[in-house]
Amino acid sequence: MKIQSFIWIALISLSITFSCSNEPLDENNIIESTSLEKASKKAVTIPFKANFFTKRDYSYTPNCSAFGDYSSPNYQVGSGDGTHLGDFTVTISFCGPPGEFKYIGGEGTFVADNGDELYFNIPPSGEIGIIYQVFDDPYYELWFGDAFEITGGTGRFMGASGSGVTDSWVNLLEGGWANFPEGFIAEHQTDHIFTGEITLHPGSRSDKAGR
Repeated sequence: MKIQSFIWIALISLSITFSCSNEPLDENNIIESTSLEKASKKAVTIPFKANFFTKRDYSYTPNCSAFGDYSSPNYQVGSGDGTHLGDFTVTISFCGPPGEFKYIGGEGTFVADNGDELYFNIPPSGEIGIIYQVFDDPYYELWFGDAFEITGGTGRFMGASGSGVTDSWVNLLEGGWANFPEGFIAEHQTDHIFTGEITLHPGSRSDKAGR
């Protein structure tokens, strides 16, 4: 009798276990899980490079009130070409302390030849960029090589992320430091090379973009 009772208890326990495990699954959870899995599989990280120039532009004044001593606004516009962008235009704004070679709050937008936008911060949010004086170059007076971060975009760059470093040279003065400050070029030009990696997502056609 004891053996029979034990068998019946075991059978009842198994029946309860299987009935609980066969409860219908939440359809929304299935769809969300599948979408995340597909996005993860399709995301691709590839090299990124952009060659371009910017010039100081006084048509717009960035708001630097949130950066305390970094109250000197700078807005620049330019153009160039890059991987996954083609020919593009670009705008960059940042804030710096007057008379010092530092900057913060840099935000930029690449606009590709088809209108898709790619957003970036330079330096990364919360960091301070350092600009170095150059004395042994016949054309440039300043250089900076700070990190940048990609923060999203539109079209094929929707959800994009990435990072890299910049190699940027500023032609600030006509005649070099020997002609400072009289040689200051109001719309001075900066020549940039951005090199790094970008992660793209195919839902925005990113896997078919670029050149």
